[in-house]
Amino acid sequence: MLRVNDVVLYTAEAYGNSETVGVVDGYTVFVPHLIVGEVARVRVNYVKKNVAYAAPIEILHPSESRISPPCPNFGKCGGCALAHLEYGEQLVFKRNKVSNNICKLAKLNADVLPCVPSPLRLGYRNKLSLPVRGRRGAVKLGLFERNSHKIVTADHCVLAGDWADTLISLFTEYCNRCGVEPYDERTFRGGVRHLVARYIDGQLLATIVSNGEFKEDLRPFARKLAEHFDRFGLFVNINTAHNNVIMGKTTRHICGIEYIEGEHLGVRYRLRPNSFFQVNDGVKNLIYGKVRDLLDLSDTEVLVDCFSGIGILTNVLASCRYDTYAIEIEPSAVTDAEETAQLNGTPRLVNICGDVTAELPKIIAANAGKRFTVVVDPPRKGLNDVICDALLDAAPDTIVYVSCDSATLARDLARLAVDYDVTYVEPYDMFPQTDQVETIARLTIRRN
Repeated sequence: MLRVNDVVLYTAEAYGNSETVGVVDGYTVFVPHLIVGEVARVRVNYVKKNVAYAAPIEILHPSESRISPPCPNFGKCGGCALAHLEYGEQLVFKRNKVSNNICKLAKLNADVLPCVPSPLRLGYRNKLSLPVRGRRGAVKLGLFERNSHKIVTADHCVLAGDWADTLISLFTEYCNRCGVEPYDERTFRGGVRHLVARYIDGQLLATIVSNGEFKEDLRPFARKLAEHFDRFGLFVNINTAHNNVIMGKTTRHICGIEYIEGEHLGVRYRLRPNSFFQVNDGVKNLIYGKVRDLLDLSDTEVLVDCFSGIGILTNVLASCRYDTYAIEIEPSAVTDAEETAQLNGTPRLVNICGDVTAELPKIIAANAGKRFTVVVDPPRKGLNDVICDALLDAAPDTIVYVSCDSATLARDLARLAVDYDVTYVEPYDMFPQTDQVETIARLTIRRN
């Protein structure tokens, strides 16, 4: 029988969702930071029935795929769960994760293609959200430990570029020099909760998330930003909620540029502090290009893009040959999507602010009898029964599903498989060094 604090010999036999899996004395044991085939001494830290979780103490037989992690905070910070893996093995891990979920959860025999690599393995993130903790005069910026809210101080993040190091240094110095009080989650007191920043094509948007009105003078910080960034915008976001949501609903522009301007896949866009935008530009473009390639829109009369964000993919897919509807629940994103459509002169496009659960059935009913094509890119929780039923009622020839969680993807594919065949599944490494993976699945209707 395994008990907490037991030290046992463990062989990593397979990959799970975020760790390795093996068997010890009849228990299924999950251990992070190992590679399939490695033998290690591990300490058990949790036991329930026939399942246990453990942490490695000593690797007795290391894998040839093991590398030295590029970050000194590996194993502490919750970001880079796979930084000990040679990159090719990271891609194997992610393909297996998607394949296992679809096979075990959806009970489907879909062929999962190899994971598409990221053009950049380090320095790929265009956005960081950094909690601000510590005490007045000793402010800490960093990231949370995995499955906790203990902060790991970081003056350098290997997943972002040099721009992030500069910004972290400048803001930490500003907070300590001006006596800014960081947020305390236990008491809900303190001035600054997070620093949120996005950097694309030499343009920086820096947002201070404040627990109420920000009372400090921001001019010294703005001057420092101007010394290091040619184009920057400084904002304050107000968030007094007692929860883990990073940003509140009110954002004030302080100085500098008001948005980032760019063009991806021929679509012009503008990003503001609250805009949703994929963090890895190179992989985002690969995914959006693949979605376009997977769709045969020659006979389509109605295209619906669900969970459409600021509308870049919508505008990539829209055409004067059919009506396009984009559904997004966040009002600020819909405002951005309207601007995106105006910037690009996109024809026959209607942006709808609302819940996909309510709006998709309305669109289907209003266009009864027409040939549909549907794209869904939901948040981590995936679709729900109402959306799946609406899709089955509309019976579009093709559904393309872009997923950030292969477990909820598998659940939804199982729901839709009553009328659809899963004809394409391909993972994409949107988040190198982490255990997260993006996946594209195409569903083709089964005609009797």
